[in-house]
Amino acid sequence: MEHSTEVLSFSLTAGQNTPSIKTPPQQSVKGALMSLFGKIDFNQLSDVDRTIYQYFADHTEKIGYMRIREIANESHTSASSVMRFIRKMGFSSFVEFKANFKNEPRTELEFFQTGQQLLAAENFPNNLSQHLQEVAQFIYEAENVVFFGMGASGSLCDYAARKMATIGYNSFALTDPTYPIAQKLRNTVNNVIIVLSVTGTTTELLETINGFKNRDDYTTVAICANENSLLAQLADHTLSYHVDIRHADRFNDLTSQIPALFLVESLVAEVEKLNN
Repeated sequence: MEHSTEVLSFSLTAGQNTPSIKTPPQQSVKGALMSLFGKIDFNQLSDVDRTIYQYFADHTEKIGYMRIREIANESHTSASSVMRFIRKMGFSSFVEFKANFKNEPRTELEFFQTGQQLLAAENFPNNLSQHLQEVAQFIYEAENVVFFGMGASGSLCDYAARKMATIGYNSFALTDPTYPIAQKLRNTVNNVIIVLSVTGTTTELLETINGFKNRDDYTTVAICANENSLLAQLADHTLSYHVDIRHADRFNDLTSQIPALFLVESLVAEVEKLNN
């Protein structure tokens, strides 16, 4: 949990400037709690789970210093129910869960470690460089490069298309699945369609990419977090990664796009090498 740094202020005492340390209120603990619950579909919670959640939300300041039996007694549930709920949030132990509520500021190193974990080598396939080079070759020879995605992935498509256009390619982003992309690309050759999707299960994306399957003038590429998804199976090539799927609720996605952005940047770099 993040905390504000200490602020040095001065108070006038007996005609002297006496330094005193004031610690601003810690960053919203409830906000941090909500981020912890981002992995949970609230529609799937039982009444007991909801009771425990409400207790957590109402007593965020002291949870880090309580025993599991105390939480169970005060929330009128059981220790086993509390532990089951904690595991649903992805924690392996009560100690690990409590650590998220203690007033200990994160170090600078911990902030960077978060990014390093998202881009750890084990989150990508061993033959990633080979796949990047293969896809880069198709882009190098392409007449059009289309980045297709929806939601947060759609926002990344805008960035990716701009980046590819910067190095000299006719590239554009497609975020509307009803757009007549097949008609737009009629009478063109060597088109590369790169579909970005975290889960690889979005129906609109699947329908669109399926329309280009086995067509000579199109090469389809999936950038997704599930190499076994239907999207990956439909695409000619897949650049996969692993990331924890997080949602604020059923419809609002909090999953990090950093691994996908890394693949986009790496792909652009490989194409740029071919240009030189």
